[in-house]
Amino acid sequence: MLLSKVSIKRPYFASILNLLIIIFGLMSYPKLGIEDQPNIELPLITVSVAYSGSNPSTSEELLLKPMEKSFRSITGLKNMNGSAYQNGANVSLEFELDVKADRAIEDVRNKVSQIYFPKDADTPIVEKYEMNGDSILGLTLSSTKLSKRELSNYAIFELKPLIQQIKGVGEIDVIGSQEREVHIELNSALINSMQLSPIKIKNQIASQIVTLPAGLLRTPTSVTGMSTQNIPTTIDSIAKIPLELNPENIIRVEDIAEVKDSVVEARSYGEFNGKQSIFIYIGKKPQSNMVEVSNNIRELIKKINTSQGENLNLSVIFDDSTWISSSIESVKFDLLLGAILAVFVVFIFLHDWRNTVICAVSIPTSIIGTFIVANALNFTLNNLTMLALTLSIGILVDDSIVVIENIHRHRTLGKNIFTAAYDGTAEIGLAAIAVTLAIVAVFIPVAFMEGVIGKFFFEFGITVATSVIISLFVAFTLVPMMSSRLLKDDNHLNSQKNKYALFFDNKFTEFQKKYQNTLRFLLRYKKSTLSGALVILILSVVLLKFVPMTLNIDEDNGKTRISFTLAKDTPLAVSTKRAQEIEKYILSYPGVESVLMRVGGGQLGVASDINYNITLIDPKKRNFTTAQFKQNISENLKHFIQNPEEKVGFGTRDYPLQISILSSNPQSLEQYSQKLIEFINTLPDVKDASSNADDSTYEYKIIPNRVKAASLGVTSQDIANTIRYLYAGEKVGDFFADGRFYDIKIMLPNNNNQTLNSLAGVFIPTRNENSVLLSTIATIEKVKVESVIRHLNGEKEITIKAKYFGKDLAGVTAQINDYMKKTMPFEIKNKLGGDTEFLNESIKIISSTLLLAVLFIFMVLCAQFENFMGPFSIMLSVPLAFSGSFLALIITRQPMSINAIIGIIMLMGLVTKNAILLIEFAQQKTKEGMAVNEGLLESAYVRFRPILMTTLTMVAGMIPLILSTGPGHESRANMGITVVGGLISSAILTLLIVPCFYSFIDESKMKLKNILQRKKQHTHTLKESNTID
Repeated sequence: MLLSKVSIKRPYFASILNLLIIIFGLMSYPKLGIEDQPNIELPLITVSVAYSGSNPSTSEELLLKPMEKSFRSITGLKNMNGSAYQNGANVSLEFELDVKADRAIEDVRNKVSQIYFPKDADTPIVEKYEMNGDSILGLTLSSTKLSKRELSNYAIFELKPLIQQIKGVGEIDVIGSQEREVHIELNSALINSMQLSPIKIKNQIASQIVTLPAGLLRTPTSVTGMSTQNIPTTIDSIAKIPLELNPENIIRVEDIAEVKDSVVEARSYGEFNGKQSIFIYIGKKPQSNMVEVSNNIRELIKKINTSQGENLNLSVIFDDSTWISSSIESVKFDLLLGAILAVFVVFIFLHDWRNTVICAVSIPTSIIGTFIVANALNFTLNNLTMLALTLSIGILVDDSIVVIENIHRHRTLGKNIFTAAYDGTAEIGLAAIAVTLAIVAVFIPVAFMEGVIGKFFFEFGITVATSVIISLFVAFTLVPMMSSRLLKDDNHLNSQKNKYALFFDNKFTEFQKKYQNTLRFLLRYKKSTLSGALVILILSVVLLKFVPMTLNIDEDNGKTRISFTLAKDTPLAVSTKRAQEIEKYILSYPGVESVLMRVGGGQLGVASDINYNITLIDPKKRNFTTAQFKQNISENLKHFIQNPEEKVGFGTRDYPLQISILSSNPQSLEQYSQKLIEFINTLPDVKDASSNADDSTYEYKIIPNRVKAASLGVTSQDIANTIRYLYAGEKVGDFFADGRFYDIKIMLPNNNNQTLNSLAGVFIPTRNENSVLLSTIATIEKVKVESVIRHLNGEKEITIKAKYFGKDLAGVTAQINDYMKKTMPFEIKNKLGGDTEFLNESIKIISSTLLLAVLFIFMVLCAQFENFMGPFSIMLSVPLAFSGSFLALIITRQPMSINAIIGIIMLMGLVTKNAILLIEFAQQKTKEGMAVNEGLLESAYVRFRPILMTTLTMVAGMIPLILSTGPGHESRANMGITVVGGLISSAILTLLIVPCFYSFIDESKMKLKNILQRKKQHTHTLKESNTID
């Protein structure tokens, strides 16, 4: 090995190379952002359009359908989900993963610019999905001295700009504020008695509140711009605006309306721990350091609270960076503890502090070096990259252990330290390269998996592969160099050993010989041994059926979301009162630390929707998990249900079971959805299955009499505008005060005393400038309608969702799929959603990755060994590991999750290591003239120590993952248990079965060769006989 030879001869050169890795790694580390998960870019675009006063069916016809028609032709579009609701509509566009998000959003914006929306609709909002784009910090702002409006102005115009100045801060939402707005509240009795049309009133007021350019005034010496300005600055100036009933009769606004200095109508209400306040939700920019952003905001909060004194109080209600920071710190601790345990294993076997130090140096060098690549590829420090480093701990010392142990063996043969360092490294070089490349061959396919999961695990795969490659470099440079300098050049090593070391070595030598004798016996009866191995492999497949499968492991993060839905037509005030009653109950529930309650708001702005963000006390102070709390509280809250329309639910993301059914036949769709819900509710661990078809409400439908209306010159647009101006409100101009502009709106008083009779008594303008009662030209009907109309790829969609509290999500999904195949009408299609869709997609992708990894490993081994027999034998160690993984999951009652599956893929690279060390040395001995079985026995004896050492160091590195109690430990433990179980079973079975399999192949090869030889000789003899004849 040239690299090792140079490193031994030039120690400063080797030291500088490794020192540079450490320096550049330490420089890269502070530049890495901190996230919960990898910051991946997905081509998901959302388009939202607000249209005040529209109902769901109007939103569908005027907003949703035009958007769907336009977007359908965009290249690369995969799925299109649309929703039409009160006051607006939105479309979520999912593109193929090979489409760049920036290109997708540009294409969508181009299409949006070509769509004709109603002139009163707001400008469409086009947004790109950002991973980790949710709010990271929530603040509450309250005051005992400032009014709600003053506090709102402070939050919007002073506090928000201050927070936006902090580096890394993204979107900021201020919720619960009361923004100033001037209301012209018409007296319906007066305007009806005067037969005044709201449209006429609106137009006259709007025409007198203007700011318009008036051209240029040119003088011999200057050119000056002109404008006509009439923006009111006082409430009285609005009240005094004149209105012309006719040329002889002019009145003022104050004669028919009350002008109020008011606030924007509240569509939501929020409390934190029973106290109303203003909430500020703060997001972060991609790639920024979440912890740093949070700390800087907290510093600003301290300064504000200090400077403002008792005037206001600004406090943190949630901070996701604390959970993420704690989770990453927990992983760091697991990493450090794993490294210590791994190094301790080395010391136990080699009982020499010098060897231990040399081995220990490889861990920080490899980990720190990984930060260079992570920074270059814009990775972040997240749970997956940190988990990758933790899982790599045992692997990072593997190469060093194998090299050090072999150097140690060559020293015991009497060689001087320099010769032993070089010969020991050179002899093991091929095997070490093969081991590293086998691991890299596994994780490169993992890094480049297809689908969302591929993007998700890209950083994980590259991190492991990078750390392993650097560890091989360290093993070939730093380890032989340090060994040649630190280890004593003493041929009488046994004289230096203490009693413990001598006792350990003697006992271990006895153990080696027993293993060698056991293997000799198994080689004698190799067919029986291999038959037993076949039984184990069959049992592995059987064991898998007893392992439940799910997407993610429930983590006890102490945070959950519960929803409570009232009847859709419930007013905000009634919803608020009900929400407060439930909030008091939740706050009194054992283990609850805080409750953030919100009524209404959100995209739909439905006052009947109540949401509770609940934070639990520290896990060490409670005797239940977050998942158990969620299940119990959702059951207990059912006692607050007062009618069939009310229900208790979770946040959308907390419904792992989601199924979409779609059809162009709405009646058939709704009937089948009820049938499917009944079946799903019968499944074990499934509760409260429901569909969005239940989300209905009532509305008054105004149906014009076209003949009568036309005879009076009244259009449907006139009727719609008149009603909307009165009941939804309409902006008529701007009001300027305190250096800012505020909206002026015309409307009826929002006093909840509006009746059907008052609606029927509204006057509509006619062609001859007179007015006519609405009731004379239209009928009014109360009808039941959908509160939200949903489409999937242009077809009517119903989504069925259910709570699931079990561990075998895949099994439940399979039962639902079987039921739908047997019962679903031909005109209905289905599409899985939620965790079920992602799980099914992930299993397909990971399965293909598994096969690809097997192929890559085999190709690498063939290239290294220059034959097929060795690699074929080595590959047997892979399925032998699965039995241990499956058994470990069953014993610990753990499900097969995505993390566990990635652990199994990782095993494929790890477990081949033992077989490579075994077969590679056996082939060396065979080339030297030994018989195959003797070579295997010699290899078994010599390689037993490094195989046991590397296996135990990897197991030791995983133990902190399994026993960890820090945040997020559940997912890490799931992967750790899978890997440890596979390592133990593979180590035992590889040492016993792989040599027998290799011997069997060689024996079969020789038999086949002899048969072909005899056949060839027989053919040759026949030819000679025929020639003689």
